[in-house]
Amino acid sequence: MRPFFRIYGDIIRHADRLVPGMMRPMWLSATGPRTVFFWGPAMKWCVVLAGLIDVLARPPHLISQKQSLVLALSGVLWSRWSLVIKPKNYSYLACNAVLSVSQCMLLWRSLNSEWKKWQDEKAHIA
Repeated sequence: MRPFFRIYGDIIRHADRLVPGMMRPMWLSATGPRTVFFWGPAMKWCVVLAGLIDVLARPPHLISQKQSLVLALSGVLWSRWSLVIKPKNYSYLACNAVLSVSQCMLLWRSLNSEWKKWQDEKAHIA
């Protein structure tokens, strides 16, 4: 594990010299690119983007309701957590809020599709 800390430290020291004066407050902030509070949400946006693509493209019969429910609840839980921690992480809040909303939309599409299918079968039988 130590070699990674050293490599990370070397990269940050080199990058410190390249950051323009205007960007320095953001660079040195408690939630700036030097911390996990920046890179955690940055990487989690990949999961959120995948969910947003699913909202637009995935057929309702292929949507996992359990997975969508768990991801939506996870987004709510981590949104709350991002406001409790010090420093407050608003980028993580935004990421998790969008995750929760996108998964709720997927869940709604799946449940609505099943409801329509059930209504069609019920009308066909009657």
